[in-house]
Amino acid sequence: MEQLIAKHREEYGHTPEVIVQVPGACTVLGAYADACRGWSLVGTDRSTVYVALSVRDDTMVRLFNATLNDRKRFPLNNIKFRKEDRWGNYPKGVIAMMVADDHEIPGLDITLKGRLLHADNQTVSTTTAIGTVLAVDHLLQLDLSFSTTIRLVYQANTTFNSEPCRVSDLLTILNAGRNRLFFFDLQHVTYQEREFPFTEESPQHVALVVDSKIPPGAMREEIHDKKLDIEVAFEQLSEHYSGAFIRDFPESDITSRVVHLDEEARHNAQYVLMESQLVKDAANLLTSRDAPQLGKIFSRVQAGLRDLLEVTVPEIDWLIKRAGELDGCLGAVQVDNGFAGNIMVLLSKEALPSYIDRLEEYEHIFGFKPRWYIYGANDPARVVFPDD
Repeated sequence: MEQLIAKHREEYGHTPEVIVQVPGACTVLGAYADACRGWSLVGTDRSTVYVALSVRDDTMVRLFNATLNDRKRFPLNNIKFRKEDRWGNYPKGVIAMMVADDHEIPGLDITLKGRLLHADNQTVSTTTAIGTVLAVDHLLQLDLSFSTTIRLVYQANTTFNSEPCRVSDLLTILNAGRNRLFFFDLQHVTYQEREFPFTEESPQHVALVVDSKIPPGAMREEIHDKKLDIEVAFEQLSEHYSGAFIRDFPESDITSRVVHLDEEARHNAQYVLMESQLVKDAANLLTSRDAPQLGKIFSRVQAGLRDLLEVTVPEIDWLIKRAGELDGCLGAVQVDNGFAGNIMVLLSKEALPSYIDRLEEYEHIFGFKPRWYIYGANDPARVVFPDD
C-alpha cells in the first residue's frame, strides 16, 4: 500500500484521502452454472486491486493505472463510454451511475494498482467498480446501503460498459470471510456459507492453486465463445422442457438422445447440468471435510471440461496429469479466478513437495514459470486507508 500512496502522490502531488482493497472472486466449481441457473461454489482469491481517491478543485476526474502505467481523464459534465478508454470506463461507469442518482460528485484523482488489473475484463470491471463505489461512498460519507452498492456496480458494468457481471461475484467480494466459500443457488440468488477446510492450517490436505502462466488471450477468447455456445444450447433445450427450472432437466434425456440437439449443443448442455449437480455434492463434502470424495468431483468436472466442453490446453492437461500420478493427490480442476489457465489441486501435505518439483519440470518443458499458492479465501472488499 505504501507504493500505491507514493504513486498517487507522485502523479497528483498529494496523498490519497481514501484507499479501498478489493479481492478477486474465485469460482472453484460451477463456473458455467449461470446458463442453467444452477449451483456454484465461490470464494475470494489472493489477488487484489487497490483503488485510491482524493478530491480535486475542478470538475475533472483523472485516472491513473499504476500497474499498466496508463492514464485517462473525463469531465463530470460529459461522462460517456469511449472504447479507447478501455479500463478507464469501469470507474467512469460507476461515477456515471452515481451522478444519475443525483449524488454531487466532485472532481477526483483516482489511482488503481494491483495484480487483478491483468485479469480478464469481467474481473477488472467488477473489482474496480466495487472499489470505486466504496471509496466514493467513504470519501463523501454517502452512507450507501448494501443493495444500492450492488445496484450501482451491476448497472455500471452491464448498462454503461456492456460487460457481463455476476451477482454471485459481487455478493462474494462484499461479504467474504477468510477460509469461507459461498454455496450459491443461482436460480433464487441465495447462498449459504461453507468453511473451506483445506488451507495452510489443515493438518492433512491442502488445495493448491497453480497459475500455468500461459498467454491468456487465446484461452479467454475460447471460453468466451464457449459460453455463447452454451447459451444457444440451453435455448434449444428449453424448447423441450416444461418444468419449472431448466437446471432440473434430466441429464439422462440428453445422453440417451431423447431430445434432439446437435452434437456440440448436447455436449455443452450435458456438461453444464452435470457440473451444476456436482456442486451440490461438493458443498456437502466441504461440511463433512471429505477430501477424497471432493477430489473425485474435481476429477469428474475436469474430465467434462476436457472431453465435453473442450476448454483446456496442453499445459493444463500436463499439470493435471502429473498431479494424478502422485500418491496423495486426490484430484485437480480448472478454476475461474480471472486468470486463464489456473487449476486447483487437492492433495496431501506429504505430496506437496513432489508436486512442486514437477512444477519446475513444467517450466523446463513449456517455458512458463508457474505461480502457486495454497488457497485460503481472502478478506472482503474494504477501506484500508485511513485505518479507522
